[in-house]
Amino acid sequence: MRKTCGIFLVIVLIVLMTACGGGSVSDNAISTDNSVNSLPENLIMLDTGEWPENEYTANIPQPDSGTVEHGRIDPDNQYCYIEMKDVNSATMENWYGLLMNSGFSEVRKIAEEINGQDYTSTNALLQNDDVTVSMAHLSTDKGEFVLYITRKNEN
Repeated sequence: MRKTCGIFLVIVLIVLMTACGGGSVSDNAISTDNSVNSLPENLIMLDTGEWPENEYTANIPQPDSGTVEHGRIDPDNQYCYIEMKDVNSATMENWYGLLMNSGFSEVRKIAEEINGQDYTSTNALLQNDDVTVSMAHLSTDKGEFVLYITRKNEN
């Protein structure tokens, strides 16, 4: 009788533990608050594959080649972010020259070969009356090119 009661209690405990568990690891992961890692809700996402036409890029020449991978406009912080691929060094330098010819002036430009790597990192900051363009280019196989464009407040 004692043995039967012991087995019965073990079975009841197993059933209770299974019933009270009620969820899986993936259910718990879904309910986790990831607000720290998420982007603000009011961002305007730009179309991939094509040069964006908006108030930030209105007076900026389009690069000769390259593909837009990601882009967004943050109306609260007033900037446009564009990430491109397949932009080689010649295209980047040509685009830089177009900016200079269209009224931008160089605030700072740094180009350096990365030790132990087979690419050059070029970073520049350009400015005209009301627009600032920060750019970074890695002359890797992917030809990564990032632009951060801001406009002065008109307030």
